[in-house]
Amino acid sequence: MPLANAIQNARKRVQTITWADDDGNPIDLTGATLYGRKKDKNGAVTNITGTLTITNATGGVFTWAYSVADVATPGAYMVQFNAVYQATDLRDKSYQVAGRVLESMEFASLSPSASASPSASASLSPSGSKSPSASKSPSASASP
Repeated sequence: MPLANAIQNARKRVQTITWADDDGNPIDLTGATLYGRKKDKNGAVTNITGTLTITNATGGVFTWAYSVADVATPGAYMVQFNAVYQATDLRDKSYQVAGRVLESMEFASLSPSASASPSASASLSPSGSKSPSASKSPSASASP
């Protein structure tokens, strides 16, 4: 169950994970609810607060949609998942696997609508508007 790298503060990507046993056979997740935890290099353990969704129960496949907290701090982590089967109250835990949140550059100065790359399709045609740019109505009122 290798994990892909995540990028600090990037939450658009959803990680797809296959939970398998030592022989490569998928763990059947039918009827399970998934939970996860991650441990940083200092041993601090936090809950995964993103959404873990089973997408192919018999194939052991689930997705991890990151929360803000899941990808806020760059670094190396050990990640472990826990499957709780409601019908039997049995639990299964994955091995701890290495995961990494890669540091990102700061983009705070850009507005969400700003483009990071120039457009190659600039229009050189003149505007079709024939109206004057100044208004003919007075902009200030006279007072006695």
